[in-house]
Amino acid sequence: WIRNLLPNGRDYMDCDGSSSFYVVLSSSFDESSSSTPICFILSPGADPVKEVEAMGKKRISLQLGVNYHNVAMGQGQDVVAMAKMDIGHREGHWVMLQNIHLMPKWCRELEKKMDAFIADNSH
Repeated sequence: WIRNLLPNGRDYMDCDGSSSFYVVLSSSFDESSSSTPICFILSPGADPVKEVEAMGKKRISLQLGVNYHNVAMGQGQDVVAMAKMDIGHREGHWVMLQNIHLMPKWCRELEKKMDAFIADNSH
């Protein structure tokens, strides 16, 4: 429907269709900033972790536990995630929060924390 009825609908729907995920990710990274997180909305079975880590290693020498933290969200992980976000904010680390949809109420706290980071000139 969008492709056929809206002006430039085909361009909108197919804009990245011929690009690999790595190319789209790299482009998104180039357009992001420390105050603009990159979010993934995934279909079942999709997992961008390896591609994100590969790009990070290539671009900024990303290393798990050194300048990159990966938290699989679930019961009790909100505290861990906030601690990693604080480290990321202070030291310019990357933080990946997986399965954030499991904690919708906590997302409000995360949003407030990220807004505070922006106000504090986050890395």
